Amino acid sequence: MLKAVIMDFDGLIIDTEVVWYGIYKDWFKKNKDYQLSVQEFLICVGSQEEELFIELEKKQKISVDRTQFKKDVTQGFIEQSNQLPPKEGVVQFIQAVKCEGLKLALATSATRKKPVSHLSRLGLMEYFDIVVTAEDVKRIKPFPDLFQEAARQLEISPPEALVVEDSENGLKAGINANMKVLVVPNEVTKASDFCGYYKWVESLSTVSISEIMNEFKEDESNVIG
Repeated sequence: MLKAVIMDFDGLIIDTEVVWYGIYKDWFKKNKDYQLSVQEFLICVGSQEEELFIELEKKQKISVDRTQFKKDVTQGFIEQSNQLPPKEGVVQFIQAVKCEGLKLALATSATRKKPVSHLSRLGLMEYFDIVVTAEDVKRIKPFPDLFQEAARQLEISPPEALVVEDSENGLKAGINANMKVLVVPNEVTKASDFCGYYKWVESLSTVSISEIMNEFKEDESNVIG
């Protein structure tokens, strides 16, 4: 039985991944004279930039001053993202989840300030029962820790949760947590090699949470039978 929905934030609720990719690409072009590809950027989507930096140092011999990078890009991201609207279908999906009596959690590899600030700005914070961030676990996606911690706080078992993600790292984390994953890619993550998902849709506007609840019940009946 489906008891809870656990949603990612960046690239799923608002389209921050597109903003981030533009900022990263501009920074590497300006500071390293290097054309950062989407595939390279996807290394850190849903996870952390350190994964990308390690890969570039190893394969391209590009060294990045982490402190300087953070200083250079943070303000630009704030300016470009603080007016972003929720993605298509997000508000309706969240409202439908709560109307069905399900618990709702946010589980993000980001630190707490950013998602909470945006959810509050959009009037969506009140819908979430809990928010789990990188500050609450030892390992972030693709490790399962964020989703496992969300399940623990919601007092549910992994099979009773539906994870909603936009990235390959998020998909892997959900699978590693033994949860079904609904993939909703954005313009950046659609280039990812998604594999093993429960469902894949272009937009949350096409998703019926009641139909998914029925599918969970059917799956449970088949297991018992």
